[in-house]
Amino acid sequence: MALYTAPINLQTALAQQSEKVWKPKGSVLFQRGTEAFGMFVVLSGKVRLDFGVDSAFSRSYGPGALLGLPATLTGRKYSMTAVVTENDELGFLERRALDGLLRQHPDYCHTLLEILGEKMAENQKIAKALFMREVTPAQEYVV
Repeated sequence: MALYTAPINLQTALAQQSEKVWKPKGSVLFQRGTEAFGMFVVLSGKVRLDFGVDSAFSRSYGPGALLGLPATLTGRKYSMTAVVTENDELGFLERRALDGLLRQHPDYCHTLLEILGEKMAENQKIAKALFMREVTPAQEYVV
């Protein structure tokens, strides 16, 4: 399974339960540090996610990608900024709609946990790379 991408059965369920939205290239779906208001599933097009620190660490995601999932599930702030890089069709789900879907289909919970695990692993790699760029060779040995 590709990072952030849901299997076809979950993509279909999310698309059916979501509000369809069309966003032009350059639209910001959400910004790092803002309160979570819901998640998006990319139906067509692409979206770039980044920490707002270094564009070298941004990632682009296409159809099937789930964006804003961790913040939506936890009710916390978004940890990344999502920008539409093509004219996109997206499905949008508020937290309440996602909760309802998961109550109706508890088998999707395991799939979402796998996706969250992949996201955490990728974020740890990015954080480590960012940290290593900040540490100079002389700083590495300071105790």
